[in-house]
Amino acid sequence: MSSALILRKYALLLPLSGLAMACGSGGEPVKIAGGKPAAGALAADKISQINVLVDASGGMQGFMHANAPGEPGSNFQQTVAALLSDVNGQHGAPAAYYFVKEATGADPRILVPTSYGALTSAVSTGIQKPALGTELPQMLAEALKLHAKRPGTVSIIVSDFIYSPKNADETWRVKTDVKDALATADAATLAVSVFANTSAYRGNFYPGNRTRPQALRGEKLPYYIWVVGAPALVGQVDGTLLKRLAGQPQAHFNTRFAPPYAALDHFQNQGEWYQADPVNGVPTLSFTKSVTRKEPAEVVFGLDLKGVPAEWQKAATQGLRLDAAATDATLLRTWPVAQEPAAVGKPYLQQYTHLAKIKLGQVPGAGALLHLTLPRSQPAWIAQTSTANDSNIARQGPKTFLLTDVMQGVADYFADQPSAQQALDLPIRVQRAD
Repeated sequence: MSSALILRKYALLLPLSGLAMACGSGGEPVKIAGGKPAAGALAADKISQINVLVDASGGMQGFMHANAPGEPGSNFQQTVAALLSDVNGQHGAPAAYYFVKEATGADPRILVPTSYGALTSAVSTGIQKPALGTELPQMLAEALKLHAKRPGTVSIIVSDFIYSPKNADETWRVKTDVKDALATADAATLAVSVFANTSAYRGNFYPGNRTRPQALRGEKLPYYIWVVGAPALVGQVDGTLLKRLAGQPQAHFNTRFAPPYAALDHFQNQGEWYQADPVNGVPTLSFTKSVTRKEPAEVVFGLDLKGVPAEWQKAATQGLRLDAAATDATLLRTWPVAQEPAAVGKPYLQQYTHLAKIKLGQVPGAGALLHLTLPRSQPAWIAQTSTANDSNIARQGPKTFLLTDVMQGVADYFADQPSAQQALDLPIRVQRAD
């Protein structure tokens, strides 16, 4: 933005991770029946470094300010201070801290290295010398440079995520600008997770549509925490450091969640089959008697979706689908364990969140690989939080300028990845017993 609208180059956040949950919430490989890693699960790759980048523009001052004795601090201050403490307490990987600002002739740096103490002080008491922010595309490019220099890096970025092209007539380019900025990295090796929140804002708010600043006195505005890095590593950070944000609105790009799931041997099943050893980590059912359409088999699977976004958990009941491969398999029903009367007092059922019943009347001689999938959709909160005109934000409520376009740019970048169509993909192998 222009220097007249000071302090506001929105240090957007890095690409976060698509919560590449090849790991469980504690960063350990997900387990399935038989004690083997779940299908598609990656080994718990080691994080080499965690970067924390905090937007130090004047527009962020409204979130970071001194508090009178006895004041509890804003949601932003409490949340970010706790996150910084969590990062500082991680002994498995070194941490690096940065302020984000606009490059100037006197100091061409966009990312300014700092210390844990200086960063926490700024969050707790305010930015002493607020800078102009940097444009989102530049911010993304700089963040990805850190990843290129040190493989295994995960970056956590904190900002209001407001981005407006310098030319006000080119706001239509926002999606393209974001996509192009991410394109410095290979989409297959990158994931982005976005956690949204709101906090009371005290001070001048600088609208993305470049109208005059607005003085706010505690109205709530959105801020975001992004996680960026390799999918498996982002999953580890999402499941550990950001576990405290599990209840917040969130979006994940290039995710590879692998929640625990298994066939239930003694629950509402029909047919003669047993659980064989997993094949390449995939749960495998061996049928000892032929199945037909007249005498089909029915198998109930338990799914533990506690480690996936809450929105996906809610969508699973109606949204789960079955790719039948070379069989006539159908998904008869998906229902929450909480709605299953038989689950009372049965720990083997209560360890799961959902149950899914599959009917099968054909098992090919060479076997087949079925897939339980959950189609991916754009989270509804994104459109609800986006605005094309933030010139009266106090009356509008917590909105972010062109957030839909920014997030669509991220989605476009990952459009060719399998995760763009599916939030979950849980394979199941069926075969005839030897």
